[in-house]
Amino acid sequence: MSLEEMILRGGTVVSPYGAQEADVWIVDGKITRVAKDTLLKTTYGQSPSEVDVSGMYLLPGFIAMPHTPYYRIRDRGVYLESMHSLIKMGCTSLVDTFYPDAWMNLAQVRYQQTAHFNSLIDYVWHVGLDISQLKPKEVSRWQKYGYPALQITGRAPEEISSVDWETISQLHTSNKSILHLQLTTGSVTKDQKERLLRAWLEATKHWKLRTVITQSTTELDMEGYDPYYHLFRLKREWTDRGMRLLHRNWFRSLPFLAPLHDVQIDLRKRWWYHEELLCLLVRLASTNVAKAIGLYPRKGSLLPGSDADIVFLKKENWLTKSDVSTILNFSETQLPTSVMSNGKWIYRDSRFCSTVGMGRWLFDTKPYTYVI
Repeated sequence: MSLEEMILRGGTVVSPYGAQEADVWIVDGKITRVAKDTLLKTTYGQSPSEVDVSGMYLLPGFIAMPHTPYYRIRDRGVYLESMHSLIKMGCTSLVDTFYPDAWMNLAQVRYQQTAHFNSLIDYVWHVGLDISQLKPKEVSRWQKYGYPALQITGRAPEEISSVDWETISQLHTSNKSILHLQLTTGSVTKDQKERLLRAWLEATKHWKLRTVITQSTTELDMEGYDPYYHLFRLKREWTDRGMRLLHRNWFRSLPFLAPLHDVQIDLRKRWWYHEELLCLLVRLASTNVAKAIGLYPRKGSLLPGSDADIVFLKKENWLTKSDVSTILNFSETQLPTSVMSNGKWIYRDSRFCSTVGMGRWLFDTKPYTYVI
């Protein structure tokens, strides 16, 4: 069987900790080599196609984690338009949360998820449950169905004590699954949210359950938190401070993550060099998200063996514009030049070239594998 080979020549590959010029070899949608070639390569048979990407930054594709479920979009045109918006931002993977009704069996769950058969990018399923549903039987059911991540909505601190943590801990240890805590909005006071959060962190730390805290009201003080088991999805207003902490602790492991659409930077005081901000963006919105949902290093990196999910950004736009907010958010005129998913162009020269249904359901996730 013939292999589809491609070489990206002359680009600057951006990693979470630096950027360097390198050529990227892609075979059948996987990155096989990242290095600067100094000698001519000889191949047997047909030569691989070469693409000149000099003058461009190559970033790993970002992972979208929308607050509104995409599977509920029933209109095909609206669905594809939403997918196009994600791709134009540089997102090559999607995490969608399914909220089941009590009467649904596995066949009915699968039917509700058929909207993503039209997906243009790879996707991961999470299951959303109320904390009152966090019972061993319900957790075991979804683990058997093949869903390793549960989005738990909490309201009151008293709910934490009613959970059978010992049995759930055994289930999670056996299946290596992860819990995402979503603090509810509405009539719950800030003090109640803080007490619920503290109770949740104490329970998960004691029972050694890895968890992602979303919409946290706590400040970014790492004392009392376990850096492996406690991961923090930063709210929009905290992303600037989170990136500053990552910048000051460049090689330290800090359990922060935020999808690209939540990243907001205060531009009044510049505290970075041009490429440093790109590195921090890759670390916060791509690599750390991939680690938290269990897709790293398949996603969130440009390493040999990774999927060839690549965002192309022109250097001249990044280095010469004074208002970097348009580039950081990939809005206005500074959209990525091109986006590649699994070695195929899905957006090139401001034109979409993806095929409906080319996205894959990624179910073999390992959220316990890497420290963030």
